[in-house]
Amino acid sequence: MKKKTLEQQMVLSGSEEEILGRLKERVDKAVAIIQELRRERDALKAELAKRPDSSERLDQLERERDEIRNRIESILSNLEALEGSE
Repeated sequence: MKKKTLEQQMVLSGSEEEILGRLKERVDKAVAIIQELRRERDALKAELAKRPDSSERLDQLERERDEIRNRIESILSNLEALEGSE
C-alpha cells in the first residue's frame, strides 16, 4: 500500500479553502468550549467561597454535639432526681 502525498490527501479531503474552513470551525468550537468551561469554573469557585471552611464547619458541628450532650446529661440528671425522690 502506497502512502499518499500531502497534495493527494488535500485533493481527497477538499480544497485548501474547505480545509481551512473546517479547521476554523473546529478552533471556534474549541474556543467556545474553553470559554464555557472557564465560566463554569469561576461559578464553582464563587460557590465554594460562599461555603464555610470545612474546619469551621467541623468546629460548629462539634460545638453542637457538645451542646446536645450537655442537654441530654441535664435531662438524665433531672430524671434520676425524680426517680430518687419517689
